[in-house]
Amino acid sequence: MKTLTRKISRTAITLVLVVLAFTAIFHAWVYYTQSPWTRDARFSADVVAIAPDVAGLITQVDVKDNQLVKKDQVLFTIDQPRYQKAVEEADADVAYYKALASEKRREAGRRNQLGVQAMSREEIDQANNILQTVEHQLAKAEATRDLAKLDLERTVIRAPADGWVTNLNVYSGEFITRGSTAVALVKHNTFYIQAYLEETKLEGVRPGYRAEITPLGSNKVIKGTVDSIAAGVTNASSSNDAKGMATVDSNLEWVRLAQRVPVRIRLDRQDENLWPAGTTATVVITGAQDRDVRQMTFFQKLALRLREFG
Repeated sequence: MKTLTRKISRTAITLVLVVLAFTAIFHAWVYYTQSPWTRDARFSADVVAIAPDVAGLITQVDVKDNQLVKKDQVLFTIDQPRYQKAVEEADADVAYYKALASEKRREAGRRNQLGVQAMSREEIDQANNILQTVEHQLAKAEATRDLAKLDLERTVIRAPADGWVTNLNVYSGEFITRGSTAVALVKHNTFYIQAYLEETKLEGVRPGYRAEITPLGSNKVIKGTVDSIAAGVTNASSSNDAKGMATVDSNLEWVRLAQRVPVRIRLDRQDENLWPAGTTATVVITGAQDRDVRQMTFFQKLALRLREFG
């Protein structure tokens, strides 16, 4: 009798454990597949592609790659002597036309004062026309001088904002053309998360919802807030979609996957350059309020573990 009771107890316990395990796995799987989270997220920042507005030899480079710089700090300098000479030439042209305009103005004034009694109308009109032409030439020379001064000013390339210099590809003695990107500047305090969530999970995402970000290879959890959701996306294989929208391609062309939509997340804190722009992270949208991992249910914790190994 005791043996039978023991067998029944063992069987009942086994069945209960199996049911509990099945329930736990089921709830974890539902949370895993339907909750708003993604491993397809990246740290991003505002990046300024710095290109010179003048061409010439680079005479001096004042920064190093990956250096933190301040706004208006000099990055590099381009062939100042050449553009200084251009300014001097333009100044000489302005001075010449000023003197010529002054002479023609006096001549036209004298002829207008003498009138048709002393000379013909044609000579008077000719003097006025010459004066007008010289004044136009003077205005053109002044514009050329101002442009030369602007070019001279832009031979010194400065940082447009605080940030990190990255991908520095300029060296002293190298010739650089106008408009060619020489360096990228990752602006300070502009880091954010760009998370690509499947369209089936967007019901649980709203601007203002809190988010937890875990950088790849780190156990640190960073807090953030959903800032906005993309109003439209497209993919490279579609020729009829609107141009200019975010392009998000499927990972597998032979399987119909849910479209991923960019969700911008604002970070609570800017941790300098600890995680560079472009590095990946896992994002979990926790809802309208912060939710600590210790307050999660067993099923939610299990789902997080599944995500780590999934």
